[in-house]
Amino acid sequence: MEQTLDQVRAELAAIHDELLALPRDDFSRRAELQERRNELRQKSRELAEGLPLHDRAALLAAFNRLQELRDRLVEAHLTGGDAIGDAGIDNVFLSAVNQAISSGVGIDEIESRLAEIVEQLKSSE
Repeated sequence: MEQTLDQVRAELAAIHDELLALPRDDFSRRAELQERRNELRQKSRELAEGLPLHDRAALLAAFNRLQELRDRLVEAHLTGGDAIGDAGIDNVFLSAVNQAISSGVGIDEIESRLAEIVEQLKSSE
């Protein structure tokens, strides 16, 4: 059975989320996902031909999903406090660990995509 545009977009969103969460050294899985993403993008273009440029509901769903992912990743950050100071861990080290966590899991990419979605939502009004 042929996929609908909503199904294609949902699969694209799932692939995007998986790519963001995927360890950077998992090259074979990343290549598989990117190949499938390219196929789905083409199919999406074909199915969306003649439709409005932005589907507000799909953009909002993607935005909410990415916000939840970002929030889960941010929760993985270490926080300061008396226990950290008592353990002899200084704030410079704590900051370096949190920066490594952020760059390793792609929080910057998620933030960038959230900003893109906000711009698309503004232009669809």
